[in-house]
Amino acid sequence: MAGSRTYRPLAQVRAVGGPYVDQVVADFRALPVEAAQLPRYGEAAALANNSDTLDWQQLFTLELWVVQLMPLYQLEQRAGILGQLFHQTAAALPDPARADYEPRLRAWALNLQSERQWAFRKNLLREQEAWRLRRRLAATLWAVTAIAVLVSWSGMLFGWQGLALLSMVAWLGISGGYASIARRAQSPGPSQGGDASQGTALGNLCALDVGQDSVVQGMLLAGLFALVGYSLLASGLFTQLFSPALNASLIPQFKSGDWPSIPLPTGGHELAKLAVWSFLFGFAERLVPDVLDRLTGKLKPSKPGK
Repeated sequence: MAGSRTYRPLAQVRAVGGPYVDQVVADFRALPVEAAQLPRYGEAAALANNSDTLDWQQLFTLELWVVQLMPLYQLEQRAGILGQLFHQTAAALPDPARADYEPRLRAWALNLQSERQWAFRKNLLREQEAWRLRRRLAATLWAVTAIAVLVSWSGMLFGWQGLALLSMVAWLGISGGYASIARRAQSPGPSQGGDASQGTALGNLCALDVGQDSVVQGMLLAGLFALVGYSLLASGLFTQLFSPALNASLIPQFKSGDWPSIPLPTGGHELAKLAVWSFLFGFAERLVPDVLDRLTGKLKPSKPGK
């Protein structure tokens, strides 16, 4: 079984599925003495005696062999438990009156046991994909934060307050993009028995993992959106979309300066408003494009007669 090591996920079996391993081994130990005469018992015993070194494929194989080795009374108990996990009624079980009741019941239980194993394996895969994505995004955010701090410090050192402000705006936008992506990439609840074949959530995470470069680019694009949003706020174009009352309470006020100085907020409260808007421009990825679309619509000439 040396070739099965490639099946091992990033985490060790015992570290992640300790209770799972203990339960499978306990089920094997509960087999009656007569089971020792059946095929596969010796191989199953070898796996159970080395439970601390099992990989996932060996563990799942042992569990299926245990089902194959169970006498009828244990098999019926296992089938009843699996039926409850998969929300199947007693009518779904094979008919006890049939001559081939035991082999049909064993095949039915093996099928559900395999489905349950896939649900467990999918939960592990989901966690791994989500962790890899979060780690990549966090590393990018740390790098951007270091650059932003360096640029802001340089701007303040040389008296370029506008440069420090733009650095803050871009960083907040990227942080908003990070928060939005991380929120969407949070793994949902564990898969339950019966829904293992419904891989929508897993498929989304795998797509994000395969397209990590695109996700990181989207996160950095949020910083550009924040800078464009700042320009809309400072130029007054953003105020065209709201009433004067809302503009006074929501839109930060800027003090104008001579070219080529960059407009700065008039006070601490206005700076706080700008910080919130900068984060929002990055978090709500459609906000800036929608504002630009609305402004573009205002520039279109109206058709005659309308």
